[in-house]
Amino acid sequence: EQVHPAAMLVFHSGALILEALDGPILQAINMPCALASDLVNYLKQAGYDPLVYDPVPESHHVWYESARSVNAWRARYIEANGEKARLILNLEDRLDRDPAQIAVSGSLSAMHDLRTQLRSRWHTIGLILSRSTLVPDYFFLEIVPERVSKANALAVLGAMHGVLSAEMISIGDNFNDLDMIHYAGLGVAMDNAPEEVKTTADLIAPSNDEDGVAYIIENFLLTSGTL
Repeated sequence: EQVHPAAMLVFHSGALILEALDGPILQAINMPCALASDLVNYLKQAGYDPLVYDPVPESHHVWYESARSVNAWRARYIEANGEKARLILNLEDRLDRDPAQIAVSGSLSAMHDLRTQLRSRWHTIGLILSRSTLVPDYFFLEIVPERVSKANALAVLGAMHGVLSAEMISIGDNFNDLDMIHYAGLGVAMDNAPEEVKTTADLIAPSNDEDGVAYIIENFLLTSGTL
């Protein structure tokens, strides 16, 4: 499927907002490299194998070191990203520029514990938890600059176009969609979303496989004449 060239686009959980597919850039937020270095060192000492993402808007590569432990999600993620994923001897060598984000993965309990630890040590970061769609029973934690979230991206776009949050519809299927589901006037969860996400939502749409997004567009936008 092709993206309409005039469509506004949001990437990296809200860090990058483009007015159209070929620009201009409306927002690009990266993490200070000194902060990123501290986080990478902490994660490695805690036994994790972090991934470091090149700055937005370029976002050329995801960098990783040789694994210290077995992690099926990380291995599958690296494989799925092909040439974009790059092995490096020391992640510090890529932290001369501010990265977009850092990510780690593990069990749900491990990610919950790590999120608590990181929150207690750093107050200028955002922490976004998601369930893996690549490997069952794995979860991953995105560590981002504090102003980065999908809800904040909606707020930026709303301010630009004079659209109130109460007038917005957001649709999500994972934990990293919770904030925008809360933010929008109509927060929609796909039927394949985790129970916590569905409990939070105002409405449950059919699953991804059942064209749930098309259902919402047809029943809430096309019928109202919004589109």
